[in-house]
Amino acid sequence: MINQKYVYHSSKVRGLKVLEPRPSTHKTAWVYAAKDIPTAAMYLGDNFDFICQTGFLGNKPYIWERFRGAFDLGYKNKKGSIYYLKPDSFKENMTSFTSEIVSEVPVKVEKEEIIDDVKEYVLNLEKQGKLLIFMFPNAPNGKSSNKEDIVERGINWTLDFGEGTLEQIQKYHPDVLDRVIEGLQKKGYVFKTEEWVKYNK
Repeated sequence: MINQKYVYHSSKVRGLKVLEPRPSTHKTAWVYAAKDIPTAAMYLGDNFDFICQTGFLGNKPYIWERFRGAFDLGYKNKKGSIYYLKPDSFKENMTSFTSEIVSEVPVKVEKEEIIDDVKEYVLNLEKQGKLLIFMFPNAPNGKSSNKEDIVERGINWTLDFGEGTLEQIQKYHPDVLDRVIEGLQKKGYVFKTEEWVKYNK
């Protein structure tokens, strides 16, 4: 049981009254939330793993810019809301990201905090010492800048979700596209769409 008054969910969509479970990368329909506002705030932007990654250093959340300009791409000129939710239906340790909690059932919104400037909001949290931001080429302690994690995700997400992942790699990390394609070839992957079939051996 999560022993606090609220948990927090961020969204680009304003005015929600009930949050419905939806499938994400875990392929299970859940409502995602965080136990604290700084962690939830990281998800106000376009922070998926090929742009800005998120994680924890000690007990402090961080945003990791994966290429120059990614932070602005993810957070500048963005609006959103942080929704306050009762924790009753949420479960811990359901994903590999320990700060993530999930509900398998719809959750009523108790309160909405409207964020008009996501970039400013996140930078203010950094100034208050509530989260860390690592601007490219800096990286959190223990993280490598060789993009091996991007390559691994590129391979696995292409296998799981299709060749749209390759388009994202080509757009945001063209320097590792060859490594992703080579990794897929080693796994015997058969490319399917017109843009990529040329890589079939």
